[in-house]
This record gives sequence, structure tokens and C-alpha cells, in this order.
Amino acid sequence: MPTLHVGIVGHGLVGKELVSQLLTSAARLERELGVHVEIAGVARSQKMVLLPPGGGDKALLDGAWPKQEVVADLEALGQHVVAAAELSGGKALIVDNTASDQPVEHYSSWLRSGASVVTPNKRAGSGPLARYEEIMASARSGGSQFLYEATVGAGLPVLGPLQVLRNAGDEIRRVEGIFSGTLSYIFNTWTRDRKFSEVVAEAKEKGFTEPDPRDDLSGTDVQRKVTILARELGLKLELDDVPVHSLVPGALQHWQPAAGENLGEAFLQELGKHDEEMAAMLAEAEGRGMTLRFVGEVDVGAGTASVKLAEFPSDHPFATTQFADNMVAFHSKWYTPRPLVVQGPGAGAAVTAAGIFGNIYEIAKGMKSSAH
Repeated sequence: MPTLHVGIVGHGLVGKELVSQLLTSAARLERELGVHVEIAGVARSQKMVLLPPGGGDKALLDGAWPKQEVVADLEALGQHVVAAAELSGGKALIVDNTASDQPVEHYSSWLRSGASVVTPNKRAGSGPLARYEEIMASARSGGSQFLYEATVGAGLPVLGPLQVLRNAGDEIRRVEGIFSGTLSYIFNTWTRDRKFSEVVAEAKEKGFTEPDPRDDLSGTDVQRKVTILARELGLKLELDDVPVHSLVPGALQHWQPAAGENLGEAFLQELGKHDEEMAAMLAEAEGRGMTLRFVGEVDVGAGTASVKLAEFPSDHPFATTQFADNMVAFHSKWYTPRPLVVQGPGAGAAVTAAGIFGNIYEIAKGMKSSAH
């Protein structure tokens, strides 16, 4: 039975959830695909563990961290995983669960060595265009795969349906969507009888926002997702080519808390000073019978992408979202005038890990096909 040797970079919420999903699904993968999945190594920010073939990974399921840890070295991790695959005649895979640029710098060498890469990390797909193109070329030259479904929709399938439509001969003309579960929650919850800062504070309490809510309100996360989508559709855009309507008031964009203050809590206090101007914006939209939503858009014909706060009539699909749902609409030659719509939860460790797992399953399924 062929073995898929997996190296995992990042062992936080998503990484631990993924390890759990991988190990609890191992028997099913063997039964359905005839492929054995084995974790060959796990790297955290400072330390890593390189596991011997055929042993050690089960301890990770109980949250145990094996004692034979060494200083983290991502190039050495890749070499270890590839060597294990060469020894068994199987395949090597590296999963990057981080949001850091550091692992991305290793993608090309991993891919050229024959190790596939799966990631929810948006920095490869939205970082410098030259690096992105080098990563894609490295995957082709190494006969490996670079899969990144979870970068745009987390567990919500966005890139997969897009690729299916294009491979089948459809012509994608425009893609627009609500790509932030955090901002979806805020705009689904915010009403004229509630203060904007109060709703943002509630989102923070629920764990939806980053420690600094400006990271969400700035729209940078959506900007990265839209850049990835644009490149997927053939547009050669840099991140800075995508204009963003930031929801952070101008006076707070470079604001810093006083010494000793909690950044998140102090920011929410400052944000409260701008509740009136936000309320006026909401009232104006509702006065026109419109609903506010924070959306990203790629216009293939125009060769542009953007991220903005937009108004939609009450019968528009975006106006019907609930809680923290993401929603993406594909406008194409086949899907017109009504678009193909994908909707569902797009945030959280479990659904993100599920999106990653889907790509891992795809690689394992390819091993089954090549074995026959």
C-alpha cells in the first residue's frame, strides 16, 4: 500500500485540528483509496519533531508533543519528508498552516524536490507576483502539486468549483463575494439601534476578530483573497493593485494605545468615538432601501479587482446572508443572468482544516489512480 508522508508546519488551532482529522480518517483513506497516510514531522515556531517511518504520529492525536524535538529548520523538515517518501516509494506532502511569509520562502524548493504543498496561507498566492509565478513553475518542474483551496474560502469550496467550470469550457466573467466571516458577522448583526463599536466588540468576544480588530476592519484579509482569485483567473495583479475601502476611521489607522493598555480594548474605546458617523452611513443606505455588505470583486474583462463596502437591494443574495456566512457568486457565460452561488461558514479552525483535508484527499486519490 503506497504511503503519503506528511510534514506539518504550524501546530496551532488549525494544525491540531488537521492532525486530528488526518489520524482519525486514516483507516477510511486506506479503505477507500488504498493509501496509507503518515505524519512524518511537525514544526512549530521554534521547535520541530521529525518522526521515524511507521511510528510516533499517534501520540499527536492526544495532543502529546513527542520529546525528540529539535530546533525548527523548515528545509530539513522538507528533506526528511522527501527522504521518507523515497524510502517507501510513496509521496511527500508539506502542509503549511501558518499565516507567515517564512514557510512560503521554502515552497519552491519543496515543490522542486517532488513534495506537494497544501496550505491555507494566503501569502503565497497574494505575495509578490514573481514569487507566486516561481512557485507555480516549481510545482510543474517537480511533478508535484500546489493546492490552496482554503486560502480563499477556508472550508467553503471556491477555487474548486471555479477550476471545474473553467476546465469544462465555461468563461468566467466576474466573481464577487463576501469573503470575510468576521465582516459578514458584523454587517449581519449591526442595526440602527446598535452601535458599530458595540457589534465589533461582540465579534471580538466571540473570537471572530484578530487581537487588533483593525486587521479585519482594514479589509487586508479580503484584499489577499481577491488577489488570489484574480491570479487564478489569469490576471497578473500585485496586492497593491487591488484598492480597498478600509472601515478603520482615518484617525485610528496609525493610532497606538498608551503604554500598558490592552490594544484591542483600547481600540474599541476609540472606535466608539466614531459611532455616529458609522450610524449615519448605515441610515443613509437603509433610507434608500439598501443593505450594506463588505465585498470583494474580480472583473476579468476589465482586468481589475477591488474590495469595498457596497449597497445591495434586499432581494440580492448578499443581503440574505446570516451569522458569519461567506458567499461567492460566479458570473459566467453559462451562469447568466443568475450567477452560480456558493454559501456557507467560512471561518473557524474546523472548517479551515476541512478545506485543507479536502486538498490532501485529492493528492491521496491521485496516488490511488497512479497505482492502477
